[in-house]
Amino acid sequence: MPRILRLGELADVTPSPSSDQFEGLGEGLSGTPVISPADIVDQKIAERSLLRALGDVPDALERFRVTPGDVVMVRQGAVGRIALVTERSRGWLYHFACMRIRPRHELVEPGYLAAYLSHPKVLDQLLARANVGTVVTVTAHTVEDLPVAVPPLAEQRLLAGALAEVDTQMDNHRQSLARLQALRPALITHLLGGEVPGERLPIPTAPPGTERRTARGPRPRKLS
Repeated sequence: MPRILRLGELADVTPSPSSDQFEGLGEGLSGTPVISPADIVDQKIAERSLLRALGDVPDALERFRVTPGDVVMVRQGAVGRIALVTERSRGWLYHFACMRIRPRHELVEPGYLAAYLSHPKVLDQLLARANVGTVVTVTAHTVEDLPVAVPPLAEQRLLAGALAEVDTQMDNHRQSLARLQALRPALITHLLGGEVPGERLPIPTAPPGTERRTARGPRPRKLS
């Protein structure tokens, strides 16, 4: 049976940096990318071109850079969403709505830990411990207290490798689905000679006040 240890015994959990340090964060900048909750999709970090960036990184933020093998977890809002940091994200920063989990490699395989933390039942445990207010939030202390099942390292690596292969297959299927979704309307347009009738006409604007009546349907007739 796997050992059960607290996450804080297996990894260093670093709370989020102060939001005050992100003044100047913006799109289209050539500085240091910042990983925010919206940039974590399907347990992966979005491409650099999609991330906002900081032109100048304050000294106070230097310790919040990520390295390959780190796990970035959303701590505010979409709590529990995670991504495993790869080489292409080395040196990036993480947003104040996230936290960093740095596995101790002699105890736990990063790929295994990321997969474990993304398990629906583990996420349920995390949400059960969250602070529920206007925005759902978890603290670093809460995350450190999560119980983690820890099999031997060799088994962790085997499992992480198998899950990585599953992820690759899922990515391939998503790409195939996206191509098919784009192909469907393109086929219709092609069969219609390259243009949908009326597509060049301006879209009529409904007179003020008619939207509400339209949404509710016709008024019932009075019975005499």
